[in-house]
Amino acid sequence: MGDVIHLKINKLKWNVQDIAFLYPPDVFTGAFDNEVMEARHREEMQKKLENLKSSIAAEDDPFVAMQLLHKKDHLQFLRNNIDAFRQAEKLEQAVITLYTQWNTPFSSDGDQYLWNELFEACDKKRLYDSGAPIAFSSATIYRGSISGFQRSLIWTPDKATVERIAKRWEDPNLGGGHLFEVDVKKEDVLLFLKLRRGDEVIVSPQFIKTAKIRKYGSDM
Repeated sequence: MGDVIHLKINKLKWNVQDIAFLYPPDVFTGAFDNEVMEARHREEMQKKLENLKSSIAAEDDPFVAMQLLHKKDHLQFLRNNIDAFRQAEKLEQAVITLYTQWNTPFSSDGDQYLWNELFEACDKKRLYDSGAPIAFSSATIYRGSISGFQRSLIWTPDKATVERIAKRWEDPNLGGGHLFEVDVKKEDVLLFLKLRRGDEVIVSPQFIKTAKIRKYGSDM
């Protein structure tokens, strides 16, 4: 199902190379009791696959087309069709949406080098305009990591949040991890997000490469 299929819609061409389309439970990986059940499952799976491909082919908005796919295929679809996202002025929306789905100031997922490349490919003004106004000229921001990974792009300016996490991580039964802080200037922040889970900032890849990150609560 990961075959190469090009779908032309309104002069846009969706590249679905390496897209799986269907995942369990739609794709059953176990053993069937009999051939009739297996044949019925294959028929249902084929119908779902055809319906999904038809829906994608009928959509001329790359962001909406991406959202029709399983979430595990979203990043690959974006990478395959990055020029179409850029032409539709949806690249920034897609990158922010996917990045914040998989990453928080206290967890990191995916290839961080790839995330850096995607943010660098974005229009900086559109990124900034996608978030809330940045009220500070400089600030201390925070993040935590179970693995100890420091150089993520996403941090929080909310000290109360990191204090709460620090208190929780004192209890070995509630997990644990490493907490960090870094000073940042407004010009090094790509965008400021006010999400339901809290205030977050995404810093530029250039800044984080050389930022002087320190252990949370340590002396400067």
